[in-house]
Amino acid sequence: MWKHIRIEHNDYIIKKISMDGHHKVLLSSFVNMWGEEITSASLYQRCKCFNPLVEGDEETVSQWTLSQIHDKTNAQISIKECENAQVMEINSKLAGVPFTVKFYLKVMTSQEIYDEITLPLLLMVQQLQAQKHLLFDLLKKKDIEITEYKLEGAQLSRRNIETLAFIESHFEKLCTTIKIPDEFPLQPTQLFTQEMQNLYDNVMEKYANCKKLKEAAEQHADAEDSETQSVINDSSPEKKQKKNPKVSINKYIYKKYILGVR
Repeated sequence: MWKHIRIEHNDYIIKKISMDGHHKVLLSSFVNMWGEEITSASLYQRCKCFNPLVEGDEETVSQWTLSQIHDKTNAQISIKECENAQVMEINSKLAGVPFTVKFYLKVMTSQEIYDEITLPLLLMVQQLQAQKHLLFDLLKKKDIEITEYKLEGAQLSRRNIETLAFIESHFEKLCTTIKIPDEFPLQPTQLFTQEMQNLYDNVMEKYANCKKLKEAAEQHADAEDSETQSVINDSSPEKKQKKNPKVSINKYIYKKYILGVR
């Protein structure tokens, strides 16, 4: 999950991904994105290099180190820009002892930016549009329901809560009058509110599940194609000939032993 982080008067979003002893640290301003992939073994050795007195097993030390990325109360994070990377230094305390570690975040490729930023934002827009259409359908059904109540003689006790029937085109026209605030955030990450983060996580979970189902369906289809091809091959004339080979009989043997001709 992405988290807000403020480093030296600049706003970023940051997240860590861990799976089977492999870790990825990502940092983004929504304009650029940097990251580093590292194994638990390499991260442990790096921690030992910066902190020779650190004791503990490889996985425990690695996970604690990664947790400091989101620990705003205990950790201080700074960034130094180098030629091809952003060096992110974390200074914290482990059991009261000063602890330092550095991550070397390189500029991510356009494909990685698409996977982590562009694609999720497009999916979020698609989901919001789908939710809007669901809401429109619900409002139209409510209007039909209210009309039916009125035809049956029902009356509102308070006229001030009466509403006009929902007309989609009127609503769309009203939306065009909504202005972008003059105090538009200079840093895009300020728009990435908790509600937006929740939507991001939701759509990415749906996307991952959809991807798994698609891959499973493709594997099933490939297995069926392979089985069908195997049946076709077994039914070919060449296969049948091998299964039922023609017996070639010497003419002399045929005459002598079968026909009894000498």
